[in-house]
Amino acid sequence: MNQKIEISKTEQLEALTDGLQAFYRVVEKHIGGPIRTDFRQFATVTKTELAEYLKSHPLLAEKHVMSEEEALRLHDHPALLTENGKWLVCWIDRGTKTNKAYFDDLPEAAANFLMAYW
Repeated sequence: MNQKIEISKTEQLEALTDGLQAFYRVVEKHIGGPIRTDFRQFATVTKTELAEYLKSHPLLAEKHVMSEEEALRLHDHPALLTENGKWLVCWIDRGTKTNKAYFDDLPEAAANFLMAYW
């Protein structure tokens, strides 16, 4: 079943800044039940739009920064931390940082972290 729903960009951005689970809850509210398909079909915002939103709300970006210790406890999960004076978005796999991407700008890094599954 391919449902056509429209979720406002503002509602999507607000949910995404709270994490992927919050985005799932918004989609489920609009479709009236659990998501049984690729959740990305319901997203119309881009990483660029999310980064711009986070620039206007810097505390929303900062809350996703992890310590090295927190990040290395993750498994098969994205992480956002600092390394050598830059923002680092990477994938943590069994305590190892992989797929590293460095950013000068926290909102851009946070947008890439929050939309890591895109």
